Amino acid sequence: MNGLFLSNALIALEDGFKPGGVLITDGRIAEVTGDSAGAANRIDLGGAYLSPGMIDIHIHGSAGVDVMEADAAALGKLSEFLIAEGVTGFFATLVPTDDRGYKAALAEIASFIERQTEAERNTGRTAGARLLGVHFEGPFVSPARSGALAPAHFRRYDGDPSSIEIFTEQSGARLMTLAPEIAGGIDLIRDLSARGVRLFVGHTQADPETLDRAAQAGARHITHFPNALDPLHHRKPGAVAWGLLREGVSVDCIADFQHVHPLMLELIVRSKTADHVALISDAILPTGLGDGEFRVWGERIRVRDGRTALAAGPSEGTIAGSVITMNHALKNVIGLGVEIDKAIRMATIVPARAAGIDREVGSIKVGKRADLVVFDKDFNVRMGIVGGKVAFDKRADN
Repeated sequence: MNGLFLSNALIALEDGFKPGGVLITDGRIAEVTGDSAGAANRIDLGGAYLSPGMIDIHIHGSAGVDVMEADAAALGKLSEFLIAEGVTGFFATLVPTDDRGYKAALAEIASFIERQTEAERNTGRTAGARLLGVHFEGPFVSPARSGALAPAHFRRYDGDPSSIEIFTEQSGARLMTLAPEIAGGIDLIRDLSARGVRLFVGHTQADPETLDRAAQAGARHITHFPNALDPLHHRKPGAVAWGLLREGVSVDCIADFQHVHPLMLELIVRSKTADHVALISDAILPTGLGDGEFRVWGERIRVRDGRTALAAGPSEGTIAGSVITMNHALKNVIGLGVEIDKAIRMATIVPARAAGIDREVGSIKVGKRADLVVFDKDFNVRMGIVGGKVAFDKRADN
């Protein structure tokens, strides 16, 4: 029998852990079993955790790379950095800019996606994490909840289909974070949804009634909850109360303990359950580079002790993205007492569902892509497998 058999693992399935192995053929999971003696290639994982690959649906960059300005070489560097952190798929997240800026970034991203697809088709191998598509953070968001985004590039929607073509014609999957209360916001959700864009709510001051309408139109997920939302108030519940209470609404969180206090993160997970909370990094260019001052999105951003902030201007001190990795976020959530299998789901199948790609990735099931990660007992990444091929290997005996 041809294929790769990963044996002697503790397999993270959607309903808990199972000891055994996974047989991979033609880049997909062929069998979840106790043994497969006929496999041509075998890797004994020595009892390590075998998990679906983590999926980062909100990342601006890392390792000195900013996806707004990255060429193929830079995107390749980012891809290789991410696979070493246990991420097998990611969405390049773009901040608001003008059409020229969008077109330049999108052209490079589309080209890189095609290169990765072609390489996998011809060789069966992807060098790093797969670039799955684009996440537009804005530009249809509220100036009152702009955070580190530049309001000069914010937009409204007048119902003209030509004004949103730039957000609907890219390679790969497409996500967008928007504020439903802006002019034309509900119509925008309907029109983009009809064109295959997955809509998230964020950077918003919408009231619960508007949010209910947004959910009915197709926006049922909240970006970096509860950041860039009106704080919870007993007479003005807003998106925080709505997100915590509405069934069928999921949220994602930056678990760096800078954006969200550990106690608040625990409250969110207990309220929503792990099956409705996704982990994201919201990582920016300085991630992995340590403390210092960096130029990102035309702004000076200071990194100190794991916290990012605008270093100058009227918004000085405003938190601006993060420098956490998904692997670190996973460890933080486990450290809060979230059960290991649930924490893994928060980094895998929950973001996959939010992005609408869960039929292909996000869990270990027969027929799905073999995008997998091996963790040791301390949840350090020891191996990354993309499309059934080993793309990263840091085992002690390697």
